[in-house]
Amino acid sequence: KEKKPFKIMLIGLFGSGKTTTAGKLANYYSKRGHKVALIGLDVHRTAAMDQVEQIAKSVNLHYYINKKEKNPIKIWNSIKAELSKYDLVIIDTAGRDALSEDLVKEIELLNKEVKADENLLVINADIGQTAENQAKKFHETCGITGIIITKMDGTAKAGGALSSSAITGAPVKFIGVGEKINDLEEFNPEGFVSRLLGMGDLESLLEKVR
Repeated sequence: KEKKPFKIMLIGLFGSGKTTTAGKLANYYSKRGHKVALIGLDVHRTAAMDQVEQIAKSVNLHYYINKKEKNPIKIWNSIKAELSKYDLVIIDTAGRDALSEDLVKEIELLNKEVKADENLLVINADIGQTAENQAKKFHETCGITGIIITKMDGTAKAGGALSSSAITGAPVKFIGVGEKINDLEEFNPEGFVSRLLGMGDLESLLEKVR
């Protein structure tokens, strides 16, 4: 029997669009017929739990938050038993600077407790060169299994975000291409490269070359 639920935990810097991405991901899988719950474990940003609630309600998702509790592990332990009725749970965590010791300690403890099947690093397309150190530290702490690059709709070329993939050895799985809940795409390297080069659709070009 497949173990339920499959757990995906999102990790990343402040302002990388993690909470929005958690909602997009939950919506993405929910639309594909999976029973999904969205879980808010960001206890540091006041608006984060509200945001999880808003997103979940807007697309009719099950969600778990606790606005009074300041310890994410306690929140997790209080709901863990209920989660077996879902196929998939998406876990939003607090944004943190990978170089800030106490926050890294927190995600490390949370990671040991949750034992997620996937730890996805959410990273901004415009992060630039600091990406490398940050990704390395998150990888050492949690073992990153995949990357989601957000804000790909801007002018950024995502070079830094790609270097985080190189350093962790984790593949880019999704890209965020806009503000709306459906603006999440599975990563397609060819389309991505054509975007970087500003060539529109490389697929048809490759077809001609072939």
